[in-house]
Amino acid sequence: SYYGGWLLLAVIVVLAIFFAIRGRIRTEAGSSDRVIERFNFIERFTHWLTASSFIVLALTGLNIMYGRYVLKPILGADAFAMLTIGGKYAHNYIAFAFMIGVIAMFVLWVRHNIVNRHDLIWLAKGGGMFMKGVHPPAKKFNAGQKIVFWIVILAGISISVSGISLMFPFQIPMFAKTFQILNQVGFELPAQLSVIAEMQLSQLWHAILGLIFIAVIIPHIYIGSLGMEGAFDAMGTGMVDLNWAREHHNIWFAEIEGETAATAEPGDD
Repeated sequence: SYYGGWLLLAVIVVLAIFFAIRGRIRTEAGSSDRVIERFNFIERFTHWLTASSFIVLALTGLNIMYGRYVLKPILGADAFAMLTIGGKYAHNYIAFAFMIGVIAMFVLWVRHNIVNRHDLIWLAKGGGMFMKGVHPPAKKFNAGQKIVFWIVILAGISISVSGISLMFPFQIPMFAKTFQILNQVGFELPAQLSVIAEMQLSQLWHAILGLIFIAVIIPHIYIGSLGMEGAFDAMGTGMVDLNWAREHHNIWFAEIEGETAATAEPGDD
């Protein structure tokens, strides 16, 4: 909890400094007065199902970890107790909506999140985030979005399994078997664990993943709202301006519009 708190604070401070220096990333060509569909209704529903359930899980989880230090002195013991027990039930039940969302995201978008050569160029240029006039090539999802996607999928699966083990105590031992597998590739971890140790490790792992998850999603929320002009429209209405699409996802835009291959050349600025 100590290092996790510093991690979240550091992410927020870095984003604040970045915004103060870089400002909002604008569509340099301006509005084209034409839009193109980026995400359909099913894709947007899946995103918001996952996002909204995650926000509830994040807030209720943070309350369990830090609420006694932050909220209890303000609300008082009785009000804090009511809030926390309500949050516990919300955390348990809404978790299943999050699990459904993660599975649906994988089915919908895994084919768009396979790493390709354009991603290396995107990463080498920092995604064009740090300099005006730099627009690295990207398909439907750029390298940054792919990193977030795979963190959401892999961490989402792991945090869901550990969460289920906490909801059904002593029924789902997962660490002894995991440690046995890791020991086969060179680790030296305890392969025999008591049921109490299993629960302790599940709770620890669940908290660690939760904090890392939140630290990753905060910049994602920043870019999708305040950080980049036009980004929210992609998941808000599903429609984005043509100039925005051309600047940030030029290969995908060329494929949709049927433009010449030159539009999608890697390194196009």
